[in-house]
Amino acid sequence: YTHNWPYDPAAGNTPTSPVVLWSVLGMLAFVLMCGIVLYYIGQYNQLPNKFFKPAQKDLLTVEKVSNFKPTPTQRATYKFFAVAALLFFLQVSSGIVTINDYVDFLGWFGIHPAEAFPVTMSRSWHLMLALYWISTCWIASSIFILPILAKKEIPGQLPLVNGLFWMLVVLVGGSLTGMVLGPKGSLGDWWYWLGHQGWEYVDFGKAYQVLLMGIFVLWGVVVYRGVKPAFVKGEPWNLPNWIIYSVIGIPLLFLSGFVGKPETNFVIADFWRWMVIHMWVEAFFEVFITV
Repeated sequence: YTHNWPYDPAAGNTPTSPVVLWSVLGMLAFVLMCGIVLYYIGQYNQLPNKFFKPAQKDLLTVEKVSNFKPTPTQRATYKFFAVAALLFFLQVSSGIVTINDYVDFLGWFGIHPAEAFPVTMSRSWHLMLALYWISTCWIASSIFILPILAKKEIPGQLPLVNGLFWMLVVLVGGSLTGMVLGPKGSLGDWWYWLGHQGWEYVDFGKAYQVLLMGIFVLWGVVVYRGVKPAFVKGEPWNLPNWIIYSVIGIPLLFLSGFVGKPETNFVIADFWRWMVIHMWVEAFFEVFITV
């Protein structure tokens, strides 16, 4: 942990006592967590053999797939995937506009998109749209498998799923608009809440960041209600339990994106902003999709 990078004695950038203290504490915490992980690996290896026995029969057969009838909540996820496909197309398109700002290959055809859509906006769209369509797909996938795990349609799920979808629509539409209007100065003093925060991977306005947290909380409620019938008491290693663990971890790690404010020291804000992509997307979201 450093607040004086790069190391340069001539400029006075040498390790201070807080740097040494927190670096040592960080290493000790790392060693402690490694020990905890190894302990649980040992516990896992001592589980009863029933966890490792092959399935007695195929979980899905051709006949089962052909006779499959989606439940109302499963059909409700179709629109999530359709929107995710559109967001993917927009992400690729904004990426083309972004890279054109560096090499100007569209200039050969007399097309200059940067005049109307400069790189500040196109790159923000490109990064945030990746998070949006990936999150949308994973949320919809988890909702789709819930009736399969519970072996029934949970009453009251459909309104929650539809509400979740429209919250995503507001998030994407509002934040993408704000990422254009904010840098143009069209939002005045509201730029921070509705426009562009100016942090990579936390580009959207703070209000939309709060909305995304609300989406994750509602998603957690939907997943919990759907997985609850499949819980096995006394077996914390059971996969339905792990789904809940990972769903709780996702909004928990997303809190790191709330640390940075306009008045926050750059080093502190950038460290926690970087945790959004490293710990939130690359760690807990991948744990979730693996489960």
